[in-house]
Amino acid sequence: MGLPQFPEMPEIPEQIDLLHLLMQTVALEELSLAALVNAEAEKVQELVQQGIAGPIFAEEAILINESVRDVIKAAGDKEDKLLRKLRIILAAKEAEENDNNDNDDNDNNDNNDNDDNA
Repeated sequence: MGLPQFPEMPEIPEQIDLLHLLMQTVALEELSLAALVNAEAEKVQELVQQGIAGPIFAEEAILINESVRDVIKAAGDKEDKLLRKLRIILAAKEAEENDNNDNDDNDNNDNNDNDDNA
């Protein structure tokens, strides 16, 4: 097995574009976590409905409960990681925007100095 091959990028994207793409990945992961948590809720609902319809074995209920607990815990851990990732992205985005504003201010000052010399 060789090294992975990455697709060639037609051009190197700007940093702000990369930050937007990273924010989109966070949103997609959040959407996936929501679907996962919803599926676990459906498991619990099915368990409750089975109990209402007739007897359910305690061992089966315990296994399902433990499974749901483990998945919800993993989803919570992932949520914490996504929050940290989002905070880093937003801090980088703010720094990028501040750098752009500083550059714009410097350009305006340079233009004003040139006007004074003319």
